Amino acid sequence: MVTAIVTIVVFLVMITLHEFGHFASAKLLGVKVLEFSVGMGPSIVKHNGKKTQYSLRLLPIGGYCRLEGEDGESADPEAFSNQKLWKRFIIVASGAIINILLGFAIFAVVVKMMSPIATNTVEKIDERSYLSEAGVRAGDRIIEINGHKISLYNDIGLYTGEFDENTESAEIAVKRGREKIKLSVKPSLSETTVTYGETSAEISDTVNGISENYIINYNENDVPEEYIGKSYSEKRYIIGFEARREEITAVNVLPFAWKYTGYVIKSIFSAIRDMISGKMGLNNLSGPVGVASVIGEAVNSGKNSLLNILFIVAALTVNLGIFNLLPLPALDGGRLFFMIIELIRRKPIPPEKEGMVHTIGLVLLLVLAAAVCYSDIMKLIVR
Repeated sequence: MVTAIVTIVVFLVMITLHEFGHFASAKLLGVKVLEFSVGMGPSIVKHNGKKTQYSLRLLPIGGYCRLEGEDGESADPEAFSNQKLWKRFIIVASGAIINILLGFAIFAVVVKMMSPIATNTVEKIDERSYLSEAGVRAGDRIIEINGHKISLYNDIGLYTGEFDENTESAEIAVKRGREKIKLSVKPSLSETTVTYGETSAEISDTVNGISENYIINYNENDVPEEYIGKSYSEKRYIIGFEARREEITAVNVLPFAWKYTGYVIKSIFSAIRDMISGKMGLNNLSGPVGVASVIGEAVNSGKNSLLNILFIVAALTVNLGIFNLLPLPALDGGRLFFMIIELIRRKPIPPEKEGMVHTIGLVLLLVLAAAVCYSDIMKLIVR
């Protein structure tokens, strides 16, 4: 029940704020808003303002902002279709921008709760790895891996995740003082097994065949009950170091929050690239059912549940913002794409033709959403 409530609230807040972005920018730019609704379906409460109807609807699964002349021509001078291109561009883009800014704001809270934060500066080199052989030293700040910019410790995992048994070396760049040094590093094979007991977890950490075992004690309810008595293993390729940690203060909280926002954006485009290349399939995508499952795990994650929920919400709202900016029909990004074409052509695409493209795109997106939901349900069944 708690998971369902949290999931509904998360989706309702994300989508309502997205629509509020469109609403607020339209109002500021003098465009008539016919209705702003929180929720979908039959209305529970309605209030008729001077020009706008405000609605609270029964189903807490979203919301919408309906503009005069949004999907066709209108004689009203305040209609969306009669506005200058730059105004229409801002109104369409503002929903996604609000989502990204919301994610950034939540990440500011998250990084403060996580303090001290792991950075991309090397504190200690794992002697079992090949990193020291490459010439990396404690105090070096890793700023590039195979040409990818590194701003945060999480970025490193994003790009070392591309390593496999065929990766003979990785090109990295480190900042040592004011000097930038480029080095070649052989990835190290890391194998980790975690066995959960009643009050502690036994960790077996193996790097390049050399094992270290240790035990982590935890308090009751720190670990979900279904984990107890089970073992989980992970195999991956790493560069091999312990990260220096930095305390979060009023001075660095916003830069770190922006770095985490950037990390989520990089992750999205990395996933898109993997889908195009075939490395990622439909079963790797998650819809509302999959998201609800992840939120459920966060809700039941013990003393860190609030932190985990906030991290997921921040990542989700940034995802929603970026996804809506993709140049796909029926999305805000598709509408922006047509506006860019209008700017180049110096005249708009006929509304009926643009509407047809968006309708076809919407149908395809609904089919994709149904397929993803089916995949999510099947994952839960076979789990």
